[in-house]
Amino acid sequence: MPEIAIAQTSIQHSLGALAALGSAICWAISAILFRALGQEMNAAAMNLGKGVIAILCVGVLASMEASTLTINNTSALIISGLLGMAVGDTLYFLTLKHLGVRLTLLMGSLIPVVTGTAAIILLGERPSVLAITGLATTVVGVTFVLWHRARESQVAQLGSGLVIALLFVLAHALAIILTKYGAHDLPTSTATWLRHAASVTGLTMWALASGALLEWVRPLRSPRLAGQLTLAALVGAVAGSWLSVAALKLTDASVATALNSTSPLFVLPLAVWWLKERITWHSVIGAGVAVCGIGIYFVSL
Repeated sequence: MPEIAIAQTSIQHSLGALAALGSAICWAISAILFRALGQEMNAAAMNLGKGVIAILCVGVLASMEASTLTINNTSALIISGLLGMAVGDTLYFLTLKHLGVRLTLLMGSLIPVVTGTAAIILLGERPSVLAITGLATTVVGVTFVLWHRARESQVAQLGSGLVIALLFVLAHALAIILTKYGAHDLPTSTATWLRHAASVTGLTMWALASGALLEWVRPLRSPRLAGQLTLAALVGAVAGSWLSVAALKLTDASVATALNSTSPLFVLPLAVWWLKERITWHSVIGAGVAVCGIGIYFVSL
């Protein structure tokens, strides 16, 4: 019956939205962890390390799932892994190092805009007007929080890392579109594993070609750094990546990406508790606007 089909679709989109929010929480925590690691480790080395850990962990889950690989979905996910994880995540770590957590996440708030536009053009997605209103409100709220905080402390650094940040945004947006296409007929763990495997392969070849592999691995001799990287990878590369792919499978790419961009909202309480920072009224107002946007989206379902 049509009513049952509509209800099932609504539940599926709701689960996708919740998965995207869960991914945002994971990436908020891992952003702080990776930021600390970035002071002592090369960005590409961190990326390779997290990828290896993700392959091992997600591989266990993927081995339990039956999947049928085709040339199209495998190629899309491999390119997505190379572009989004090998290239995009390395640029992300470089942006964290140059601009800090808040400005990096501020630049990341451009990803939903680029992805949403690409999804409409390439995937034919057509979210409702109310859904678009809610998602746009969320992005505006997140941007308001970060822009105010950036103006307070770090905007002078924007110029040096701007090009890297824009390349990071573009790489991730294109990777999201490819993941949406490639993961459609595959289990979430299998799709996630393929992306990480492609990333690790690409980074390893890069390290071997440049003769930098030993230099990248050397910091991991420290049990402290190895432990911190493992924790950050489990939270971000394993849980965060798995939830982000699940969100893309269950709902529109524009929706999943917009809700994934709410990481800064979860960084705020972490900054108070973990980094002992003070939250301003601007941050509270921006977070409130973003939460209202999320509420509007769920009402649209």
